[in-house]
Amino acid sequence: MSVLFPTMLYKSPGIYTKPGGGTYSFIGIQTQEEFDEKLAAGWFASSGEAITAAGDKATPPSKPKPKWMLKATKKKKPAKPLDWREKSKETPAKPAPESLHDDAPPTRAELEAKATQLALKFDGRTSDKKLAHIITKKLGE
Repeated sequence: MSVLFPTMLYKSPGIYTKPGGGTYSFIGIQTQEEFDEKLAAGWFASSGEAITAAGDKATPPSKPKPKWMLKATKKKKPAKPLDWREKSKETPAKPAPESLHDDAPPTRAELEAKATQLALKFDGRTSDKKLAHIITKKLGE
């Protein structure tokens, strides 16, 4: 085998990781005598050959990551059914509960409707009590 010097020889397992899997180390060789000695000692001409020859030893077991390095996982919500929008359209709006007693005080909506009907001026700052007083005063005229 004719080799140009200086060259490199590879051995597996080692400290460098190959992208396809496996680890290797390398060494620089300057002469033919060194080259022959290293080949006899278990070194190879390419990293692929060294990893193949090492077999299972080429990939050492990986250390588990410490707890602080692990990425936190979020709890996932259950998925909505595919027709959830259609169901929300189908459910009719609940009617406003009617007062059970006729002697109950009027609601804000009733007061506003009556004040609008009587063309009274009021706004959101007008209290229910004041609005009721203005309506009764207008009706008393």
